[in-house]
Amino acid sequence: MTHSIDAPTLPTVFHLVEGLNRKLTNLQRQTMQSAGLTPPQYAALAQLWAKDGLQLKDLAAGNQCTPATMTAIVDALERKDLVRRAPHPDDRRSLQVLLTPEGKRLQDTTPTLHEMFRGCCAGLSPDETEELAHLLTKLDTALAGWEPAVQL
Repeated sequence: MTHSIDAPTLPTVFHLVEGLNRKLTNLQRQTMQSAGLTPPQYAALAQLWAKDGLQLKDLAAGNQCTPATMTAIVDALERKDLVRRAPHPDDRRSLQVLLTPEGKRLQDTTPTLHEMFRGCCAGLSPDETEELAHLLTKLDTALAGWEPAVQL
């Protein structure tokens, strides 16, 4: 079912989404700077805190980036002595990324995403927050399959 939307409404929606993304990214960046991390480094660590020993390809998929980008992120985390690479026990051709003791300790001193963004939706009821998540997921799904009607 296709609904008609006023032409000025769509640019306003996308402008709001872009502005919110910028604000949330800045909040995230400021919070993580105290731990000496970038948002992509934090995202990789958060995945490892949930399940240590992931392969680079799985870390990349979870962060929606290329394996080459994740390699650079893991390189930086290795230089900070937060992770190390080791042979994967089930696949000799692959490496797994493991937390170091320092990487594990950092979990206790680094705020979670929930803690970082606590209060950002304070004006929304739980039902409204759930509806917002639902609508943004629908928008994300729609954009994933969208192709521009006009090629520039």
